[in-house]
Amino acid sequence: MRHFARIVAAILLVLSGPITRGEEPKGDAKGVKKLNRLAKEKSAYLRQHATNPVDWFPWGKEAFEKAKKEDKPIFLSIGYSSCHWCHVMEHESFDDKEVAAYMNEHFICIKVDREERPDVDEIYMNAVQLMRIPGGWPLSVWLTPDKKPFVGGTYFPPAAKFGRPGFLDVLKQIQGWWSNAETRKQIDQRSEQVSSIIQEVYDMEEPGDLDPETLENARALAEVGYDKELGGFAQPPHFQPKFPSPSSLEMLWRASLRKEDPAARDMVIKTLDAMAHGGIHDHVGGGFHRYSVTRNWLVPHFEKMLYDNGPLLSLYSWAFLVTGDKTYQETAEDIARWVQREMTHPEGGFYAAQDADDPGGPEGEGGFYVWNPKTVREVLSDQEAAAFFARFDVSDKGNWFVNGEQEKPGESILEVKRSLAEVAQELKVTEQQARDILRGAISKAYLAREKRPKPITDTKVLAGWNGLMISGFCKSYQVFGDESHLLSARRAADFVQKHLITEKKMLRRWADGDAAHDAVIADYAYIVAAFLDLYETTFETKWLREAMRINDLAVELFYDAKDGGFWFTSKNAETLLARGKPGTDNARPSGNGVMTFNLYRIADLTGDSKSRERAEKTLRYFAPRIGQSAMGYSTLLNAIDWRTNGASEIFIAGPKDDPATRALIEAVWKDPRPNRVIALVTPEIEKLLEPARGKTPVDGKPAAYVCKNFACKAPVTDPAALKAAR
Repeated sequence: MRHFARIVAAILLVLSGPITRGEEPKGDAKGVKKLNRLAKEKSAYLRQHATNPVDWFPWGKEAFEKAKKEDKPIFLSIGYSSCHWCHVMEHESFDDKEVAAYMNEHFICIKVDREERPDVDEIYMNAVQLMRIPGGWPLSVWLTPDKKPFVGGTYFPPAAKFGRPGFLDVLKQIQGWWSNAETRKQIDQRSEQVSSIIQEVYDMEEPGDLDPETLENARALAEVGYDKELGGFAQPPHFQPKFPSPSSLEMLWRASLRKEDPAARDMVIKTLDAMAHGGIHDHVGGGFHRYSVTRNWLVPHFEKMLYDNGPLLSLYSWAFLVTGDKTYQETAEDIARWVQREMTHPEGGFYAAQDADDPGGPEGEGGFYVWNPKTVREVLSDQEAAAFFARFDVSDKGNWFVNGEQEKPGESILEVKRSLAEVAQELKVTEQQARDILRGAISKAYLAREKRPKPITDTKVLAGWNGLMISGFCKSYQVFGDESHLLSARRAADFVQKHLITEKKMLRRWADGDAAHDAVIADYAYIVAAFLDLYETTFETKWLREAMRINDLAVELFYDAKDGGFWFTSKNAETLLARGKPGTDNARPSGNGVMTFNLYRIADLTGDSKSRERAEKTLRYFAPRIGQSAMGYSTLLNAIDWRTNGASEIFIAGPKDDPATRALIEAVWKDPRPNRVIALVTPEIEKLLEPARGKTPVDGKPAAYVCKNFACKAPVTDPAALKAAR
């Protein structure tokens, strides 16, 4: 095994000492265009830059050939449509004619949408972090014409401030290095070494054995970053910013159910309550913002991402099953309404994101969402306004404070400060009357808010993110029985199947009638999981067949048969500097983690030993690292929980439309224990799933067969007995 210390030492050797500065050629205003190549792109993010005077190229052969022909360095800028600081840098620098002229004369400039090309983003984000620079977006990287990075950063202001150098100064310095023979040699050496280190870091993983104490060790590690006072996880002692982290919360739920761990349960409950009540939750429009910049969950980064809200819909639905707390039901239904109302294409696919920034300029965000007493009274009756003020603490002073500094005086971000009982007491009405008054007030506030200039919605449809949302709607339907949730899941699945899945592969993005870009492993993983969930919700065999087919495709295109685990990119994808197998969760669950779950689920449904072997081999591949970070590997840890504790295989025999069959199905759906698969026995399913064969109704009554570890218990016909049999 290659030693990590040696890798680190090599990195430090490469990056020690600055490159000496050469001459700084002067730029002029030649070559500035009013409309650039990005106008032809489908990406909303790329089109946002279509009128920059920068002569942008999309990522592709044309740009790299031009860079080689003209012997120019490449400036690679990576971001996404709802990124606040991406908009700021565009406005300050890319729209500036002087800056654009210099970029056009001395660089080949490439713009990449990280949501369309996560493979490109991952490589160059890792490169920048290896340069000991904190990552983030916009990501700014300078490359040689053969795509090898030598300098990187994130946001650069137009002139030096915030402790950052000015962007034009950086451009001139890099051009000075490039045009000087001596420093050009240093650039070439540095780019070769950085690229070599990236490959070496990607290659250094080796399989190991799973520690039997992995789950309990990870559970203990979770407390290190837990905020005992306000819930959530972040770096102590400041505990900010805070992210939702649904995979980590699921890991703690599982711990609490596995060993009756009240402390783990309390961590989940406190965090879910804080998020549901905080400003990170849009109490008027529904859904959750990306993260909270403050410890108390009050001030969010205002973008809304589909990929956050799908897992949160699942998690809050599950939390209701565990606790019976109606706050969780209301929060889940709130997410669903937002997606159905604002994030759904007419054909059913789900849109990607809503912007953080207020329209009209990149200088600010959040104005669309905040309220003050005047704006509230303009749209609500006196009683409704009183309820609104009491519930959400809207005041003349305002509450938008970050690190003690007030951002927007007099404006309030909505957060729940008083319970319904306290609001009812203040208004001298019953609790149900208070609920009804607030519901009416929020409805009016929503309609009034819709008249404000609204942040832009990125209407591209991403395969994997749709998978996360389909799974969320399946879970919420199973728990709450709202038929609209099932309809949303079905329509989105139909959309993805129609527009993004072919016989031989999956495409990642659909926009304006165009499907493009090879999907990465997370896309396959999330869609397989979604189609398995949709089968277990509808019992329409086509979804199970398609899940199994796409799972086979993922194995063929991504699986490493030698060492285990799944590569990030397909074997047929564009060749980049390196090909890795990431196992950590980031803002989304790990593709390798979800694929491990999929393999176990398919193995338990079908009895297929090869799927189980692949799941085991994947866990062994990540074993040396998997227990070291409770938060980083939560999805793989949850798969270990499935492996360690086993899953119940539940086969229900009976007509689908028989109320007794439905009662057995709902007994499974409403059981909060997570490790199970369920199938409805039909002639078609008996042909497809060997373990389902021979399972029939009992004495003419629908029956459930519970199996575990290759052994089945006696069939039961009573829902209560089914729950006990698990």
